[in-house]
Formats: sequence, structure tokens, C-alpha cells
Amino acid sequence: MTQAQLAVREARESDVGDILQLFRHVRRRFVTFGEEDLPHLVRHGHTVIARTGPLLWGVLVLSSPAPGWARVRGVGLIDGWQAMTGVRLLFNAAARSLTTQNIHKVDCVLTEAWLHAPLESVGFRVVDRVVTFLRHVHHIPPVPDGPAHLRLIQPNEIVAVERLDAITFPPQWHFTRRDLVHLLTTGSRITIAQMDGEMVGYGCVDIQGEFGHIVRLAVHPRWQDRGVGKQLLLEAMHYLQQMGATRLSLNTQQSNARAIKLYERLQFRRFGRVIPVLERSLDE
Repeated sequence: MTQAQLAVREARESDVGDILQLFRHVRRRFVTFGEEDLPHLVRHGHTVIARTGPLLWGVLVLSSPAPGWARVRGVGLIDGWQAMTGVRLLFNAAARSLTTQNIHKVDCVLTEAWLHAPLESVGFRVVDRVVTFLRHVHHIPPVPDGPAHLRLIQPNEIVAVERLDAITFPPQWHFTRRDLVHLLTTGSRITIAQMDGEMVGYGCVDIQGEFGHIVRLAVHPRWQDRGVGKQLLLEAMHYLQQMGATRLSLNTQQSNARAIKLYERLQFRRFGRVIPVLERSLDE
């Protein structure tokens, strides 16, 4: 079968089973979502497949984390299909569709080395890196009494937290209302920082056995450099320790010098490999 005979098109819900089978069995796969999330991504994202009749050659799964942005969430290629060729064919088809929907930027937090060169071949470039930090739970400093009042989130505050997150982070890194609800319903804990009745920050943590992860630490730009971030971080660390965690982790962009300075001051140390963040403008 030649490339010219491939049908490249947007995926339909009827393709979900075949896409899952492809991801389960191919060697070259990049997946950043659970199998249960794929139907939603196909319905509401931008998923492109290449196939000949019943044979699925490859798939590219994208979501839209913010207006004007798309993110590569999954790539799978059938064994034997040249990676450069497959990624180029799938991405070019997706790009044509994305531009008609006013999406002009695509990024990828790339955890699979095999995909780096194929993405660069279609114009992606490294714009940042994600760094992971690790710390054991011993000798955690006490939580300061101020400057903020800390409390657990209330159910009616999801929208306010979403707004705060959007003010704090660039569009492609926002947590949407759906993201926040998913975190809460899967056992994560969200703490609000409040000053003079105003929500000025929040922290989100999760624990899996002995591992505690600080999922999010956000402080409104107007209230940064006043100790709110440190207060939220220490509260999160003590909570995870009380819940039985022995090691704590978090990650941030390498360009986030302010956050890195705080983490290192509280004895977090860089751990594991640095993950590149690639970006591509569709207007070029």
C-alpha cells in the first residue's frame, strides 16, 4: 500500500475502538490521556487518522486548552511506517482544519524522544522545558500564619478558581473548569488563599501511596512576592506528610525563575530528565 492510497481524515466516534487498539499495540506511541478520555477528545478535540480500508496507519490527537491554541495529546504510528512521513501527513491535515477554526498555535509537552525529530520536521521548535523537583518530607518548616487566610475550596468557587488560574498562567497552561472538576472528583485537594475577602491564590495536591504531588500553585500577579506562594506550598507539604507521603514532587517551566527559587529555598531538588516544550505557529 502506498502513501497516495491513504485516506487522511478527521476521526469519528466509530473510530475510537480502532484508535485504542493502535495505541495498545504499536511501538511508536505518545499518549498523555487515559483511554476513558479518548471519546471526549474525538468529539471535542481535533483528531486525525490515516487509514486504508480497515487498516489504521496512524493517529494524531489534539485538544484545545485555550482559545487559539491546540496541544498534541497523542501520536501513534503503525510499525513500519516512517515516522517523518507519518507525522508530516497527519499534522498537515490537522493544520488545515485548525486554521479554519481560528487556532494558530500548537504546542507539545514531549515525553517521547522518538517524536522530537518528526515534530521539528514540520516546524515545531523548543520554547521551554518542564523541570521536576523532588523532596523528602523530613524537616518541613512550619506554615506561616500569614499573610493569607487558607481554607478548603467551596463547591461554588470553581469558576472563581478558573478565573484566577487564567490570570496567573499563559493561555496554553490554563486549568479549565473541566480540569478543576476532574481534579476534585478524582481525589485531589484544593486550598484557597484569601486576603481581605479576595481570593488571591490556590494550591492543589494529590497523593498516590507514598508519593505526594503538588499539582498546582497559583498566586494572582498582584499578590506575588508577598509570601502567599510560600504559605500555600508549606501548607500543601504538611498536608501530604500527614496523609502518609514520604516524598513530594512538583514541576514547573524552566523559565519560571521565581517559582524555582522558592522550591529550591525549601529544599526541593531537580529530579529526572528535563522535558522539552515544543511550539509551532500555523501562521508561518
